[in-house]
Amino acid sequence: MTVDGWTYIWGPVGSGRSHLLQACCHHYKGSIYLSDLKSLSVGVLEGLELMNVIAIDDVQDVLGEIQWEEALFHLMNAVKDQGKRLFIAGNVQVNSLSIKLPDLRSRLISANSIETCNLNDGEKLGVLMRRAHNRGFRLGEDVGRFILSRTGRDMHQLLDLLHKLELETLRQGKKVTIPFVKQTFGL
Repeated sequence: MTVDGWTYIWGPVGSGRSHLLQACCHHYKGSIYLSDLKSLSVGVLEGLELMNVIAIDDVQDVLGEIQWEEALFHLMNAVKDQGKRLFIAGNVQVNSLSIKLPDLRSRLISANSIETCNLNDGEKLGVLMRRAHNRGFRLGEDVGRFILSRTGRDMHQLLDLLHKLELETLRQGKKVTIPFVKQTFGL
């Protein structure tokens, strides 16, 4: 990925924004991922421009608070001056954010913008099957469809379920089948 400067990633909950931010941090050395900003002090942003990549999740949680907005504005300028990368994620497009500071709004509007979308069931099935393969076990399409038809559609929940399946297959030394899934999760 060769995105320079600022990138704003937006989309609904469960659309992969956090995953994308974390992937950016894994790709570059000297990176930091920040989430749950409302539980942090605004001072957490000081000096971050020295990092190669800064990823800030759910920015909408602190917008409207002038101290956070000013700190984000200064961070964006410092990142640009240092030639580093800043990825900011929010749940709506920039024009719909509740930003009080006009200069911050203009910076975010000028950022590269990437929209994420929720996956359909076929795409979720593909993610589950690839993730299982990457973790060293096989999740057949029939088993994946069975799981999707009897559990929630949230990707976080589905990936947690897949992790539990992985642990159970290792513990029991069995292949992942529909009866195995029924037994493991009481479905």
